[in-house]
Amino acid sequence: MKIVGLKIEKGLVSASVVNKGFRQTELVDSFSQPFATDAELVEILKAKSLDWAGAKIISSIPGHFFTQRTVAFPFADRKRVEKALPFEIEDVVPFALEDVVLDHITLGNGNAEKGKETPTLGLMLPKAILRQHLDLLASAGIDPQVIVPSYIGLYAVFRMMKAEGCSALVCGRDLCVACNDAVRGLRSFSDSAPTGGLRHTIHAIETEHRERVEKAFLLCGDEDAQAQLGELDIVVEQVAPELGGKKAADPVSLGLALSDQTNFRTGEFAYRAADEGIRRKKRTLIIAAAAAAALFAVNLAVKTYVVESGYGKLDREIKEIYRQTFPDSRATGDPLELMRGKLGEAKKKFGVLGAGASALDVLRAVTDGIPKEVRVSFTEFNVEGERLKLQGEASSFESVDKIKAEMLKSPVFAEVTVLDTRMGVENRVKFRMDIKLKQAL
Repeated sequence: MKIVGLKIEKGLVSASVVNKGFRQTELVDSFSQPFATDAELVEILKAKSLDWAGAKIISSIPGHFFTQRTVAFPFADRKRVEKALPFEIEDVVPFALEDVVLDHITLGNGNAEKGKETPTLGLMLPKAILRQHLDLLASAGIDPQVIVPSYIGLYAVFRMMKAEGCSALVCGRDLCVACNDAVRGLRSFSDSAPTGGLRHTIHAIETEHRERVEKAFLLCGDEDAQAQLGELDIVVEQVAPELGGKKAADPVSLGLALSDQTNFRTGEFAYRAADEGIRRKKRTLIIAAAAAAALFAVNLAVKTYVVESGYGKLDREIKEIYRQTFPDSRATGDPLELMRGKLGEAKKKFGVLGAGASALDVLRAVTDGIPKEVRVSFTEFNVEGERLKLQGEASSFESVDKIKAEMLKSPVFAEVTVLDTRMGVENRVKFRMDIKLKQAL
């Protein structure tokens, strides 16, 4: 499965693409590119997204847009936390919950110990910010399945590292503090606010958990962050996490591609819920069709095997009939097709009625179709293919009608049409007829 971790911050867009299989996950592509305007960002994403077709896209929103509150539950089950979280934070946030999208991430080591509470970080994002982010990506032809805070990438990177003691992971304006195997805090800090910078954020986490940060890992080159950490007597180490021996252009985007803790595409922002249902139905139909096709193939194979010997016997009998019917002819092909050819040749040779003289047969049918009481003489008798043209004289108009009526009863004629009738000399009626034969000569 192809997964894209997409990180967009002020003036910089980064992405990491991983292939996640049953046995291993590998980094296949990554990039980090600056941009000056939203229009430039859209063009970059349009060009890159051509390679992301069919991939799961996890896009981040800068962490400073999120509001967070830490609460504790005597359980860690995600569904139970989702139901309980709104009631726990409703009275401690200064805005209405219907204006935000709410989700959470479990701190600590992710497991609830018996008799102990599980620290949970409740995260809130204004719907307007989420809608603006989705509209921006939509203008680039991207519809991400997952939306997360940017510092979630650090949470995933921490799980890739082996860090002892109490340490901090820093990249850009995102911070993750972990002690041994337990995450204590995830936050974004400001580089301009006097009380919201890196030093104050670390002090706040140390005070809350009563543990001192001893070491810091810088995932992104930042001299200012390195200087502030040095002022706190924290050992600083520049690191670049690897996946399968490969380093990403941006470590946080790699962490985003590996994250599975949270998703703000819920409720009215859910990822194409209707389309997903349709796709599931299509997959079910495809599987059912494939199974039906397989059963049909097996059934056909069994039937073919059962009747194959019978077909061989029938074929031999047909050849024997052909040999007896046409003793002077050798069967060099399909005997059934050869017999059909012989029949066609016979029809051409012996005419419509099979009497040996097709034109005479038609003339006889015309003669038989004239009533005995009608006196008629023909001046034209012309047969061409399936058409017979007659011209003659009768004693009256009524006689012409009788001739037509009787000819229609003949098994040889399909249609009889009187083209015209007119009075001639000596009170004789001249007429012309066009007759269609049931079988062409």
